[in-house]
Amino acid sequence: MFRGGPKWLVKRALVMILSVGMLAATACGDAREVEEGSNIEAFTIRVGAWFIDDREFMKQFQANTEQAYKKLYPHATIQWEITLGNAYFGKLETQLASNSAPDVIFHQQVVSMIEAGYLSDLSSEPWAFRFIPQIQQFLTYNSDKDEFKIYDGKVYAASMGVGIRGYWYNKTLFEQLGLKAPKNMQELLEICARLKKDGYLPLAAGHKDRWSLVMHFETLLQSVGYGADLSYGVGLTEGRNRLDGDEVASTMQFFETLYEREYLNRNALSIDWMQSLELFTSQQAAMIMQGPWLPGTVESKISSDAERFELGFFPISDENGYYDLEFVSDQYVSVNAASKLQEESKALIGAMLSDDAYLPFARENGLLPAIEGLRPSFGNPVMEEVFRYAEQAETNQRWTSFISTESHNLLLEEAQNILMGVPFERVNLVPAQKKLEEKLAVLKQLKQ
Repeated sequence: MFRGGPKWLVKRALVMILSVGMLAATACGDAREVEEGSNIEAFTIRVGAWFIDDREFMKQFQANTEQAYKKLYPHATIQWEITLGNAYFGKLETQLASNSAPDVIFHQQVVSMIEAGYLSDLSSEPWAFRFIPQIQQFLTYNSDKDEFKIYDGKVYAASMGVGIRGYWYNKTLFEQLGLKAPKNMQELLEICARLKKDGYLPLAAGHKDRWSLVMHFETLLQSVGYGADLSYGVGLTEGRNRLDGDEVASTMQFFETLYEREYLNRNALSIDWMQSLELFTSQQAAMIMQGPWLPGTVESKISSDAERFELGFFPISDENGYYDLEFVSDQYVSVNAASKLQEESKALIGAMLSDDAYLPFARENGLLPAIEGLRPSFGNPVMEEVFRYAEQAETNQRWTSFISTESHNLLLEEAQNILMGVPFERVNLVPAQKKLEEKLAVLKQLKQ
């Protein structure tokens, strides 16, 4: 069950879902047909993205998209303009400001780009209102500000899938040691103790990449917070819950336990996530906390049958076994409002959302489809485990959407200090709470 918050907070939340429909796959692409004598003019249409690299399934996504698009525009050429990583976003911002951005753009900032006037209205497209409910809630624009009311109720982007975060583990090793996936925080610590005793690093961590620590901390507090109060996020804004309260404190103490008992590598802040992956794939470490890309990345790193092992998954739970299974979507695709190829660009997104292009992309990316009624045939059995957890999960609005950036940064600094060996003290959480109170006071004044 998804629980949201006030309107002025909802639009800033990352997207989460409870479950994905179990219906048979149906075509969700573009319904246009090529009539005799139409669409014969040759043209080039540009696509901008940051994640389409040289992996085979990414090449296949491009090929599948091009094949679907050829049915609509036989003489069109798709020009893929790829800038890998964060450099893409700065480049895109500059291009949008100068009216030189590609016709079709992948991005992560739906709300801000709508409000800047950079995106075309896609509401009339056949797929525009076919997303799973929580994705649809996010994609269907809603604003409390009069200046943005013209965008209300309209759709300006499509989601390429939703991912899940949690603990991935070496199921082969667990079975050899007679271990089962833990159901709560205490069982996890007990398994860590057993693994360490048997000579394995329980948990591989590569937090030199700060996002990796952010992901672990945020996901844990999501379960701990909502396990204590199903309106935890709203409670932070109402004063019922606090950033110096029991939920945040117990989350910090869990990280401290992992560090003090050496259940994760002591050099966690000195190695990046790919180095932590090496600890996992070499079977030095039994578990790793990561996102949906983990199964595919593990597969690409294992080069022989001798190194291969079965992968398992379990969600991050609180001490009572409650887990808030957070799904996130961070690959959105839209039409550039300044493009001279509006209809052609909309049709191209339709081609990307066709079964032949969309389902293999989601499957190989470790994503669940964001479109209702679609379920890929997963090549890796672990994704069936993920799907089963998803069907049973609680899902609430991210707690981070209720606090200030300053508060968030202070909490992450404290978590980082713990992994540097600095003892945790509850008083260290007070500055984050004060920053939250300052934010709430400002928002209260603005709403009066």
